[in-house]
Amino acid sequence: MSRLALPDLHLPPEKALIPVWNHDDGLDIETVVYSSRKSFLREGNIDPYLMADVKDVELEKYYKNFMHGMGKTERAFLASISRLGRYPVLGGLAIRWEENAVFIDSSLNLQDDNLTLAFTQAVNTMVNLARAIHRDGVFKCCLFNAKNTRHIRRASESDAFIPPADLVIPFEVMQAPLSEDKSRNHSYFEDGQDPDEFLTLPSEIMTEIAYLNDIRHTGLIIFEALPTHLKIHSDYVLLDPTQHDVFKASLARIISAVPLINGLGVSGFMKMPYKNTRQFSLQIQADAHFFPKNPRAVQKMDSNQDF
Repeated sequence: MSRLALPDLHLPPEKALIPVWNHDDGLDIETVVYSSRKSFLREGNIDPYLMADVKDVELEKYYKNFMHGMGKTERAFLASISRLGRYPVLGGLAIRWEENAVFIDSSLNLQDDNLTLAFTQAVNTMVNLARAIHRDGVFKCCLFNAKNTRHIRRASESDAFIPPADLVIPFEVMQAPLSEDKSRNHSYFEDGQDPDEFLTLPSEIMTEIAYLNDIRHTGLIIFEALPTHLKIHSDYVLLDPTQHDVFKASLARIISAVPLINGLGVSGFMKMPYKNTRQFSLQIQADAHFFPKNPRAVQKMDSNQDF
C-alpha cells in the first residue's frame, strides 16, 4: 500500500443527510453525550437472561463488555453516536424506528466551521447505520456543554439539595423569524419518556417545564441525582427576546424547587427548534462506493465538465 499513488478525485463535498447548523461563536465547548444507550443494550442483547440481573450502575460502568452480545451494526451505531461527542456540537437527536422506515428529528449546532466536512461525514455514518437497524423503539441523544453544568452537593442521601443563592440556569437569546407555524412546534413531550430515566421530578418543576414548553425556545435540561451530588445539565436558546424576563423567572422557579427533588436517577427534557422530521427507508447495507479503476479517466471527465 505504501507504493500506491492515488490521485485526488476532487469529489463534491458530502451533504448532510439531516440538518447541521454552523454557529462559529468562539465558545469554549466540552461536549458530553447523554443517550438512552442502556435501554438500547437491554433491548438488543441476544441473551435477555444475561441482562436480567444487571444493575444500571454495572451496565454504565461495563457497558462496552455487554455490547459483545449485540449485533455488529448496533455496536457500530452506538459508537457513531459517541463519535459525535468528539466534536464541539450542541443539540440533540430523537430516532424512531418503525416497520419499514426510520424517522429522525434533530438539532445539531456545530461550533467550528473548520470541522464541517468531518462532522458531516460522522453524521451521515450515524444515519446510514440507523437505517441498517431493524427494530421498534426510540433512541434519544442529547449533546450539551459540560462547562454549563450546575453542581449541587449534600452531605448524605437523606438531606435535601440546597442550591446556592446565586445559582442560575444560563441561556442565550436569539431572534427567530417572526412568522411562526405552530403546527411545526416541537414539544418537550413529543417523543415520550426516555426509558433510561428513573427520576420522578416534583410537580413544582414539572409545572415550570410545561410552562416553558409554550415559549419559543430550543434546548434541553437534564437532572442527574446521585446520592450526594445533583447535576443540572442544560443548553437553552430563547428564540423570542420579548419573553426574556418570563423565561428567566421560570428557570429561577425551577432552581427554587430543587430541594423538593427526592430519589435518585436521571430525568431530562429536550425541545427542538421546530419539527423537521426526516424519513429514511431501512436498508441492509449502504450503496457501494469504491475508488475508480481508472482514476485518471474520472479526472479527465471532471475537467471536461468544467468548461
